[in-house]
Amino acid sequence: MTPQELHKKVFKKETISTQSFKACLMALEAYNLPQKSHVYSTEVSIILADLNLDEETLIAALVSDKRLERIYCDKDIESLFGAEISKLTKGIRKLNLLKEFASSTISNDQQIEHMRQMLLTMTSDIRIMLVKLAYRVARLRNLKNEPEEMHYLIANETQLIFAPLANRLGIAQLKWELEDLSFRFLKPNIYKNIAYQLDSKRAQREEYINNIIDTLKIMFQDNFNESSDFFKVTGRPKHIYSIWKKMSNKNLSIEQLYDLRAVRIHVDTIEQCYEVLSMIHTRWNYIKKEFDDYIARPKENGYQSIHTVIIASENKTVEIQIRTQKMHYNSEYGVAAHWRYKEGTKKYINSRLEQSINLVRQILEYNDNHDLLNEISTELQSEHIYIMTPKDEIITLRKGATSLDFAYYIHTELGHRCRGAKVNNKIVPITYQLNTGDKVEILTVKEGNPNRNWLNPNLKYLATSRARTKVRSWFNQQDRSTNIEIGEALYNKEAKRLHAQNIDLNKVLVKFKIKNKTLFFENIGRGQINERQLNDTIQRLITNREDLDKKTKQARPFNDNTGEDTKTLKAYVVGTPQLNTNLAPCCKPTKIDEIIGYVTRGRGITVHSKLCNNILNLTHEEQQRLISVSWNNQDFTKDAIFIAELDILCFDRKGLLKDIFNLFSKFNINLTSSKTKSDKKDGSVTMSFSVEISSVINIGELLDSIEAIDNIELVSINLD
Repeated sequence: MTPQELHKKVFKKETISTQSFKACLMALEAYNLPQKSHVYSTEVSIILADLNLDEETLIAALVSDKRLERIYCDKDIESLFGAEISKLTKGIRKLNLLKEFASSTISNDQQIEHMRQMLLTMTSDIRIMLVKLAYRVARLRNLKNEPEEMHYLIANETQLIFAPLANRLGIAQLKWELEDLSFRFLKPNIYKNIAYQLDSKRAQREEYINNIIDTLKIMFQDNFNESSDFFKVTGRPKHIYSIWKKMSNKNLSIEQLYDLRAVRIHVDTIEQCYEVLSMIHTRWNYIKKEFDDYIARPKENGYQSIHTVIIASENKTVEIQIRTQKMHYNSEYGVAAHWRYKEGTKKYINSRLEQSINLVRQILEYNDNHDLLNEISTELQSEHIYIMTPKDEIITLRKGATSLDFAYYIHTELGHRCRGAKVNNKIVPITYQLNTGDKVEILTVKEGNPNRNWLNPNLKYLATSRARTKVRSWFNQQDRSTNIEIGEALYNKEAKRLHAQNIDLNKVLVKFKIKNKTLFFENIGRGQINERQLNDTIQRLITNREDLDKKTKQARPFNDNTGEDTKTLKAYVVGTPQLNTNLAPCCKPTKIDEIIGYVTRGRGITVHSKLCNNILNLTHEEQQRLISVSWNNQDFTKDAIFIAELDILCFDRKGLLKDIFNLFSKFNINLTSSKTKSDKKDGSVTMSFSVEISSVINIGELLDSIEAIDNIELVSINLD
């Protein structure tokens, strides 16, 4: 095949661009390279040519051949074709790296559905998945050339994972071939028997359907005065796998199937549905027992349509479905979507991912402009990530989950003893944030316990409430006196870091609504009060961000919130003061509290203290419902700026100062002066910085982030 011939088959146009021609040359170059794959990208691209895809996707498919990877790296692809095609090619290569799934790991519905969702969410662009599906079609076409032991493995994986994905995305031309080709290897005798019983080949059946469609269109145009735009007629012959499935499920012979050939008619109104039905029944005889009016009597899931079976030319039966556009939309994308019950995994569906899939289906079905997929964002959204265990089982975690979260998900003891992880065979820290498709192996010690730092939100060890609960439970089970002792030490540490040793502890107790310091220290030791809450409270007291001293001079009962009638307190949503708000009963915020709004489901906006346990323990998804609010006499448009002295004890290394300054930039801190002093005896360095800090900065997070830098031993800040 010449490059010009390949170009015409793939791009279906006479004009040849420099990039598309170069891609054809590279794809043909792969033929002369040592075989590292069972599929050539030329085959894949020809399969994709009928899907009305944009030029960028077709070019990416051509240059994604595995044989080319050692010659053209990702940077080479970008320099030759640009960032867009490079991104697509990289994504295709990533999916092609996945090895076949072991049969043992796809033995239940939940694992199978998780694998489908993992593959979808691994693709930053849905076009990558379309190319992957075409690769699987090409592989099945060539599967007879692979070792026999691979036949069942590849075919079974296709039936369980890839064919349903094509169905879910609405790509019928790939779906039926994936199902039929894999079925031929899974049940060869049944496949041959059904193929023999069919009275014509698929191409002939397609021609028969097209003739029926043409007849219907002419009939509608002759009988309706209005424009023919109001109706749409499509059709398809039933493929072999679908025939066998229906025969098996309903215990029917092939002669008893009336929908081997099917046509679907879309109209605008319900009245037109019945007008069309009348015309069809007038022209052809129909089988009365196969007539169903699901418009008058919808199915339980809300599905609506008229089904009838006519006896057309050559005495062949054709099933006809008649529905409105709205009914079609509901059956394809709404609660009646057929793929859910056909796959049988409804309870495992990820709702956010499903919404993204529905959008893609609509784009693929209704767009006439093949560049549309390139112009809009087709990234599939999910509230979960999909992680593989060493045994290739897939578990779901929320976005942002770390390798430590993964360990606690597998087993509580594994989490307690976790000290690191191997992700995709590379050692990573336990704070490493996982990504969909990662394979994780936990590294443990023989005997180990949780670290209290794991509960510190600033250090980002844990992102899931499930893991935090397990760590907190471990500390709750420790001896009370031990918790009190550790809690007091943690409090003193925070006070020392903030140069707040002389702060009145009673003021802190009032803030946390705790009557005595023993219970206060115990709650810290048990993890009921975390370091972020503690640090924020001390920070507000020593920076005079509220006039707490004035409000606490007068003795008052413990439950008396600043002496104000909470019914008179009002807060407003910043930027939208007309929205109604309500004070949360759990933390009962007062004017001395920093507050945040939470958009409830059906009860408006509830105002909480930022230190409220219910707010601090929100899941990642629930945090998306937080909004800025303000007391009605405060102005949050202006942040107070104060001078602070930051002291750092460290051991010098190359790049240390750069790391510190980068962190200052991240927190938007302005440096006004600095001093450095070295101790030659122990090699330590003391750095003192005078900085300008915004009042809204979380000081605890700042100090924790600095301490997390390599070679830094101790950090303290003076906010006076």
